Amino acid sequence: MNADLEETLKELGEGYRPVVDRLLAARTAESDGAARRPTFRLRLVRWTAAGLLAASVAGICLMTRTSVVDEPPVAASEPPAVPAAAPSPATPYTLALAPTPEAIDEIVRTQAADGSWANDFLTRQNAAALREVDATSVAYRKAVRYLRTKGLAPLTNDELHVLAARAKSA
Repeated sequence: MNADLEETLKELGEGYRPVVDRLLAARTAESDGAARRPTFRLRLVRWTAAGLLAASVAGICLMTRTSVVDEPPVAASEPPAVPAAAPSPATPYTLALAPTPEAIDEIVRTQAADGSWANDFLTRQNAAALREVDATSVAYRKAVRYLRTKGLAPLTNDELHVLAARAKSA
């Protein structure tokens, strides 16, 4: 201890000297290291628990695998059946490109409470589609308010029409 601490200890009184001596002795005591090494039994328990956990995870993975159902073989004379090309379902990204009343209803239905959609591009695109239909609608104003907080604006009409043309050609 330095002289300043010794002086403070004298000012505190004689009752504090044994406390300080115990604290100093504890700092300099050497440990034999036995407390740090886990015993064989503790290591065995840890490894057993890890093995059981790994086996449980493997068992769950095997139980949740889907089984493949074998289809009956097709006769050699029959041509293989080709599934008919179904029209592609409307995705959130294609709804704004062909703004039918059903698409606009879906756009408004999927709008979040803060005025956004799944990401900022989709929000910009849907806001532009709503603007073309009705620029005074509540859904459009909420979307514009959200975009302004992000420093963005809805797509321009030209950008929206370019996206629609790309979607038609694809």
